[in-house]
Amino acid sequence: MIHSARIAIAAPLALALAACGETTDVDERVVETPELETPTDVTLPEVEVEYPEVPVNARTSVDYAGTYELRTSDDQVSTIVLEEGDTYVWRAPDGTETRGSFTWGEDNSRILIERDGETQAYAVAENVLYRLPAADAPTAGERSEETTWRRSTPAAAEAGSADTSGE
Repeated sequence: MIHSARIAIAAPLALALAACGETTDVDERVVETPELETPTDVTLPEVEVEYPEVPVNARTSVDYAGTYELRTSDDQVSTIVLEEGDTYVWRAPDGTETRGSFTWGEDNSRILIERDGETQAYAVAENVLYRLPAADAPTAGERSEETTWRRSTPAAAEAGSADTSGE
């Protein structure tokens, strides 16, 4: 009986001591994560971008009439349609159109478009127009896709489709 009394007294004391002590349970589980792959260097193939040269007299040596597109990095598209008779139609990405006449520069290798009170100059080459920084800027020099308007339908295809419609 003494033994039972000791246990009866010791048990509440042990519980009281355990409640007072600040112990933390340790989670001994091991979590395995998949190994991360080391990033692989990717070498993209170099794509040769073609920038045709501006001829000495594009007015007589280039089939310039047609539709040219400028696609921006956010995939917005503007178009310029150059028509025989030195007229143009400009379509902005929002669909608005501006019509007017363009003039040829003295060198016959650039066109000048008066738009929104500003004269915009473009060097004319086979299947492309290059936006120039100024009307008197040289037609040769560094090229970039941000200033290159590309013909949406090559001249040969336009001529071929015109021939088949006349048959």
